[in-house]
Amino acid sequence: MNYTAIDFETGNAYYTSACSIGVSIFENNIPVRQYVRLIRPPDSVGAFHWYNIKIHGIRRSMLTDAPDFSTLWQQIKQDIDHHILVCHNAVFDTAVLRKCLEFYHIPLPHCQYICTVKVSQKLWPDLENHKLDTVSAALHIPLNHHEAGSDAHACGLILRHALEQSGCQSVEALARQLGIQLGQISPFGCLPCSSAKAK
Repeated sequence: MNYTAIDFETGNAYYTSACSIGVSIFENNIPVRQYVRLIRPPDSVGAFHWYNIKIHGIRRSMLTDAPDFSTLWQQIKQDIDHHILVCHNAVFDTAVLRKCLEFYHIPLPHCQYICTVKVSQKLWPDLENHKLDTVSAALHIPLNHHEAGSDAHACGLILRHALEQSGCQSVEALARQLGIQLGQISPFGCLPCSSAKAK
């Protein structure tokens, strides 16, 4: 059961305004490595929106020395390409990944993904909602919400709880049991594992 949980923070409504990514790698359902990286968005995305800054605390002025996504991709590609990705609200995070890669004309990675919003809705339907902080609290997972590294790690731990509770031996088996189809990143969009924004 190997998978990589990811989470993006963005500076405004443009997907290419990604300013931070958190990555948490799980091997045999055990977290083995995690990190967070700042990203310098292209000038074309414009100013950061005050609401985004309020959420994650990252200002454009903090990113002057950060790598752009094309540079950062060379460092993180090995943890994403040919891995199963796990995201809480996968429609958003996989769209950010795809749009950032397309902006720099970088080939898309070969990977499937699963959305822990959908997983949580299936396994724990009685929760008040299925936002990351709500699910994390219910499962006693520590969370510094909207810090990309913490969000990604919590997302991976939610999937681990789901695998353990369901008795499934793989992400694919969990998806089949819950009636969730794994999504796939492609030039035509990140489908079909869609969900409403519940981050």
